[in-house]
Amino acid sequence: MLQLLSAAINAQNPTLDRALSDSEWNLVYGQAAKQGVLAVMWESVRRLPQDLQPSRSLKLQWAYGAEQIVSRSKRQMQEAARFAALCADAGCRLILLKGIGLSRYYPVPLQREYGDIDILLPEGFEIGNEIAKSHGMTISGLDYKHNHIYSNGIMFENHRYLTSFKGKNDIRRLEKILQNAIKEGNFAPFGDAGFYALSPTANALYITYHSFFHFLIEGITLRHLLDWALFVKAEQDTIDWIRFYSICDDLGFSRFANTLNAIAADVWGIFLANPGMSFDRCLLDRVLDDVLAQRRHVSGLPLYKRRPLLICNMLSSRWKYRQLYGRSFFGEMARSVFGVLFDRSPESE
Repeated sequence: MLQLLSAAINAQNPTLDRALSDSEWNLVYGQAAKQGVLAVMWESVRRLPQDLQPSRSLKLQWAYGAEQIVSRSKRQMQEAARFAALCADAGCRLILLKGIGLSRYYPVPLQREYGDIDILLPEGFEIGNEIAKSHGMTISGLDYKHNHIYSNGIMFENHRYLTSFKGKNDIRRLEKILQNAIKEGNFAPFGDAGFYALSPTANALYITYHSFFHFLIEGITLRHLLDWALFVKAEQDTIDWIRFYSICDDLGFSRFANTLNAIAADVWGIFLANPGMSFDRCLLDRVLDDVLAQRRHVSGLPLYKRRPLLICNMLSSRWKYRQLYGRSFFGEMARSVFGVLFDRSPESE
């Protein structure tokens, strides 16, 4: 599986060490779907030598699944482009975050499977809501961090803040750093649809934060690992690594970031030569095993279901807090409880 993904993202001729049985191929297909890389891997599967390919029925199923992902991604990009045009008419910019904002680094961007569309308007969170209301879009789910905008069956997460800093002063510091970067206005335009991205250094911090906290509370997928690898492959010489590591050291993120770098180089075969980057291979196998294991997802669940699962996930992830975060698991639990009880309407300032 990893071999096929590496070939796909590096535009190499795919191969396998041996032919797989039908049951083995079914397992690979299932994992690719769960890991959010079905369409990306299809590029390698369809180009395998004939004697190494899966059965015709599975190939048809795979091709259909990949086409559905591409079709949905295309609709999401079209809707995002429409929103960006509305923002431009209102005199503001649309910043694409996370998944959809990282898809441009993939060899075939539409093969990067999206969830919802995370956006930020640097001219003001409320402006996004006003634009949505004036064009008949539905708004719901307001909390201190973001709300949801629904347009033609596509959901946008309109971000006021980029981090979940409730009860956490260190993450509040990161939020202030990111908000200052937003105020500086150093955004990177890309494509011809009016999209913008955070500056490479701010984006590196945001991606690291987002991936790490998902890793701690519910696990991440191979898609997250590919996102980071392809992002740093393209931006390694534009990221201010001295500033990046200074902030990551303060927050306890450095070992996780360096493990992601090691996976990018050793697993995906990405050439990373910037001298400012660091690599940590001590926990590479354990992190990769965790990514490939079954997880209890909490994102999108109702609050009464999410909190018990969060506790279970954190209990099973105690090693992550000790070995990657350098933090006490029970201390982090206490901070989470404090945030729920005493920091109900947080502000970054």
